[in-house]
Amino acid sequence: MAKATLDAISADRQKLACRTQAPAWYYPVLGIVTAAIVSSPAINNPGWMASVIAGACAVIVFLEYAYRKSTGFSTNRIPGPRSLLVLIGIGVLVLVMLFVSALFTVVGQQAWIVATAAIGFLTMFPGGLFYDRIYGAELRRGL
Repeated sequence: MAKATLDAISADRQKLACRTQAPAWYYPVLGIVTAAIVSSPAINNPGWMASVIAGACAVIVFLEYAYRKSTGFSTNRIPGPRSLLVLIGIGVLVLVMLFVSALFTVVGQQAWIVATAAIGFLTMFPGGLFYDRIYGAELRRGL
């Protein structure tokens, strides 16, 4: 009886881990939005920069809604210890790239902003997939 119950719990964890994985389109779109935010200081106009960031935030809200509709879960789920570290790392890297992008704008090196935007994109696209993999493994183990 106990083994059957444990097997049922394990099967539920497997199903949950599969359901929480983001759809294939989610992280590429999030990567593009992140690249737009990171490169926004290149606009060099506070009004337009704020408009780009506000538009990107609106897209992120739409992404959250679409993710919730397709999976039945919210992206603000509670991560486990390893996935939390990945999430913090992604956030720190994106903020650093935004700062570096602003610094490149101030010193007149706008061409380098393309590199910061690319790093922002790559942080969210493969980084988000890596986060999903770690989070799924934690769900399967019951963390």
